[in-house]
Amino acid sequence: MVTQPLDPRMTALLPIVQGLAEMFGPDCEVVLHDLSRLPHSIVAIENGHVTGRTAGDVPTDLMLRTLRAADDAQDVRLYVTSSDGKILKSLAVTLRDEEGRAFAILGLNYDLSDVVQTQRTLANFAAVGRLGSETVPEREEIFAGDIRDVVAGMIAKILNEMGKTPAVMSREEKMEVVKRLEERGAFLVKRSAEQVAEALDLSRYTIFSYLKEIRRPHAAGAATRGGEL
Repeated sequence: MVTQPLDPRMTALLPIVQGLAEMFGPDCEVVLHDLSRLPHSIVAIENGHVTGRTAGDVPTDLMLRTLRAADDAQDVRLYVTSSDGKILKSLAVTLRDEEGRAFAILGLNYDLSDVVQTQRTLANFAAVGRLGSETVPEREEIFAGDIRDVVAGMIAKILNEMGKTPAVMSREEKMEVVKRLEERGAFLVKRSAEQVAEALDLSRYTIFSYLKEIRRPHAAGAATRGGEL
């Protein structure tokens, strides 16, 4: 647990965190994030050995993306592969106050690695062919104790998707990297702009300039809709 006094809403959720962990056993990590504490948002965690995290650690890249696009987020993520090769079935529920503002995320990460391996062994033994797509890992999720590791993983993923290194990227391509990071919630945490600037060999001022340009169409659209009302 963190030393700073907990929000009463978080305190009320602690028995739920503990109860869920007892219900599902040691292969199920139950984690509670207080969004007011980002990036060190984890205020309670049971069975943290599943992802190697403890209280005071940071959100994953997928959680940041969920916060960035809350309206499009899906609570259940099936068969997510963690950074150390485990196969997890994950649930992330966004908790909101009476005004609809997100204040916490309650997450479950169930380690299905042994189950999936057993399924594959039985399938091979019975000669029924490959398993269905439902058991194939959907994506990789970055679990880390330091938010810089999460952001670094997000940058690496995007550079891999684009197939280029920053040294050979044009201005437009570097702006595309910043755009994708913005869409995935990388800039929801403090000082991430400095880290992105260093990775792309740009100044912090340039990153902020790119973000301003990227966010401008969204702001203009919001203003237009406001005028129509």
